[in-house]
Amino acid sequence: MFKRVQSPEEQLRVMMIRAIVFMEEQGIAYADEMDMHDATALHILGEIDGEPVACGRIRYQGDRAFLQRLAVRRAWRGQRLGSALLAFMLEECRKDGFGRFDLHAQTRAVGFYRRHGFTTCGEEFEEAGIPHVHMWLRDTTPE
Repeated sequence: MFKRVQSPEEQLRVMMIRAIVFMEEQGIAYADEMDMHDATALHILGEIDGEPVACGRIRYQGDRAFLQRLAVRRAWRGQRLGSALLAFMLEECRKDGFGRFDLHAQTRAVGFYRRHGFTTCGEEFEEAGIPHVHMWLRDTTPE
């Protein structure tokens, strides 16, 4: 279901999901959604029966993995795809040697990330016109 993007066609499917969820549904401007980091980030695509339904991107900086742009298309929400996407992304980061995970959560999604072990850090801020909060998670399993 989930995989690392490996081709221009898969990348296009990721961008389609982001355009639908973030730009169309949430009204985020193209310039805020599609940025210079897309070229170097690791992108994740989720498909069901060939239909692109979920995506996310990972950026590695220092000892941290930044999880960004997690999205599930409306028709597939409520089926635990967001949880499965997040779990897949965390596992991919671990495979790449990372155990510290950071993200900027829309405030309406804070409960979702808390249920997956993330902790808020700092004050609320605005990003692309939407309230967000910094959250992080550190693996606690011994190596």
